[in-house]
Amino acid sequence: MWAVVPGPVGPSWIPAPGTLVKDTARGQLGETVAWDADTRTVTLAPLTGGQTWQTAVFRPPNELDQLRARIVKAGRQ
Repeated sequence: MWAVVPGPVGPSWIPAPGTLVKDTARGQLGETVAWDADTRTVTLAPLTGGQTWQTAVFRPPNELDQLRARIVKAGRQ
């Protein structure tokens, strides 16, 4: 689920917790843990487990990203 909120330059996408997100700065997929409205950053958890990270540069996943996430999750089961 995504929400559109006005930003200083235009609309920004805010992912809901548990939503798949592509960190475009790192080129990695993650699952949304939290949103910080003050810093406009999202906290992501790696799909493979491990340390969470924050990014301010992200986008919704495309179809290829979603397929990659399903493969990673299937491999973990």
